[in-house]
Amino acid sequence: MSEQYGNKITELINKSEIADTLNSYFRALDKKDFDPQHFAAILTADAKMTRPNGMSLTGPGEISASHAQSFTRFESSQHLLTAPDISIDGGTATVRANLVAMHMWEGSKTNANDVDNFFVAGGVIDVTLIQIDGRWKISQLSNTVIWRAGGFRNMLQTR
Repeated sequence: MSEQYGNKITELINKSEIADTLNSYFRALDKKDFDPQHFAAILTADAKMTRPNGMSLTGPGEISASHAQSFTRFESSQHLLTAPDISIDGGTATVRANLVAMHMWEGSKTNANDVDNFFVAGGVIDVTLIQIDGRWKISQLSNTVIWRAGGFRNMLQTR
């Protein structure tokens, strides 16, 4: 196999592993799996997470604890990550992807027919990942909301 094909295969493997890392993060949110060890496996020790409201969190412990507290107000959530544009430069990767997130308020009994039971938001995430010991880890993630719809009765809570 030529070097060109070998490089392309390496690039495809890296992009697949990067996508898996991002999916693992959002799957943890949807499953309400805020185990600090899981977050430490997919985030760097000094990872910075910037929420849509501009609040930033640092490190797997703070990020997982904050998410655990914030997600208590949701009965369930679903994050749909699409069209990741992944660029790799050595051991650093940058990703821009579209994200649609739906959150069902606690007590809604997953009834999306009542607009007060949920909110949905569409936006863009920008992510930097670092390759550490052969694994891709998120070092920075920011979420910019472009639009929102649904009921916002609980949005005033800042968690």
